[in-house]
Amino acid sequence: MTRLQFYSMLLLALDTTTAAGSVALWRDGLIEERAGDPARSHAERLPGDLVAILGAHGLTPRDVERYAVAAGPGSFTGLRIGIASIQGLALVNERLVHAVGTLDLLAHDAARAGDAVAGTTVIAWMEAYRGEVFAARYRIAQAARFVAADGTGERVRGAAILDLLDAPAVSAPEPLARAWADGHDGPVVVTGDGVARTRDLLAACFGADASLREPAPLAGTLAALAAAHPDAATRPHGVVPIYVRRPDAELARDRAAVRPTA
Repeated sequence: MTRLQFYSMLLLALDTTTAAGSVALWRDGLIEERAGDPARSHAERLPGDLVAILGAHGLTPRDVERYAVAAGPGSFTGLRIGIASIQGLALVNERLVHAVGTLDLLAHDAARAGDAVAGTTVIAWMEAYRGEVFAARYRIAQAARFVAADGTGERVRGAAILDLLDAPAVSAPEPLARAWADGHDGPVVVTGDGVARTRDLLAACFGADASLREPAPLAGTLAALAAAHPDAATRPHGVVPIYVRRPDAELARDRAAVRPTA
């Protein structure tokens, strides 16, 4: 069985793909994870939230050895603000950045849960609005193992190993859920902020035994993945947002370009 090795480095992780988002500190295990305040915009909270979690542990951005950021999909505005904040800190402090897709983070977060077992199908299911969801499907190849104790003495989990079954897509919920439910076997977990409004549909497609979960803060999982895959880091300018669906501004430009003129 493959064993993930975790590298000892101080990591600062940021997720701004949802209204609340989260930040986390990691070294040999999770030091602290904080959910954001959804009543305030990311523009209002950043970089203050990052400086605050560092300051609570007597640290500054210069002490951080690696940065990590959720790369999307999600809120276009939140995504751009989060990536820009991490890029700025990493550039100033000459550090590398880990960028991980939000759907991957949701799946790995489910695979780090205490009841996760190899062979489970995990569906990341995000609200995309306009009657659609962002989604991807995975299978747990190896559940996450315990790697360290956090500041409270509780053991914490590192990263799992997942196989990607279906790449990220944007779709109306019903045809996608029915297609993925057709012929599936074994335990199923559907996780993400798209679960709330489609719970009845998901239960009908995957059965009463399917686990339908609202997402937890993702920054801790992001930090665990970065610690497990140090070679995946890139220079700050190499971080590319994962939109899945094209931004509204691009769609508007395309419509304008084909509009007939008098």
